[in-house]
Amino acid sequence: NADTLHSVTNYHLHKALYSGHNDHNYFEIAHTVKRLNDMGGLKLYNFVDNHDVERIFTKLSNKNHFAPTHILLYTLPGVPSIYYGSEFGIEGKKERFSDDSLRPALSLADYADAAEKNACTKLVSALGKLRQNTPALSYGDYKELSLTTGQYAFARNHNGKSVIITVNNADNEAFFNVPAGNCAEYVGALSGKHVAVNNGTLSVAISANSGDI
Repeated sequence: NADTLHSVTNYHLHKALYSGHNDHNYFEIAHTVKRLNDMGGLKLYNFVDNHDVERIFTKLSNKNHFAPTHILLYTLPGVPSIYYGSEFGIEGKKERFSDDSLRPALSLADYADAAEKNACTKLVSALGKLRQNTPALSYGDYKELSLTTGQYAFARNHNGKSVIITVNNADNEAFFNVPAGNCAEYVGALSGKHVAVNNGTLSVAISANSGDI
């Protein structure tokens, strides 16, 4: 509980994030979030991999799901964390008698231009800056807006500011219609697209295996 601990590692969400994408089942992720939210109060330590589990890039059946997985990591309730090296999209598989492949020595010189040339690094960097500058993602409430096996949308609201998150695990573009309150327009923080609100509804197209905030 929040009066006893600052946080604990969120293995429930860890499992849901990769299997929910591998199985094309956002219901698993949304159900996990709701269950943890209903337990109340504690800001859980969210992760997609760490020193004891396989790297997320290895666990994902479709490597293109790296994007929606990390968008959720940085926008769902809790404290996001990145295990060193996974921002570069490196692989790491658990071996029968050793976890050494999960904990390699890395030379940062090999990744000097990753922020410009590596799609995984560019995304994680953008998400980190967005999280840092958007209080609603750290302190806002959580409200599910839309849910299918392949598409998921929710809102984080804080001090009159509303952030809507949309993710798509399908191999084709998806269209969302979600309630958006009284705001006249939203701006995609990742895409840069300006999207008008009509009669309180936000209609937005999300590319295959992607998402926006």
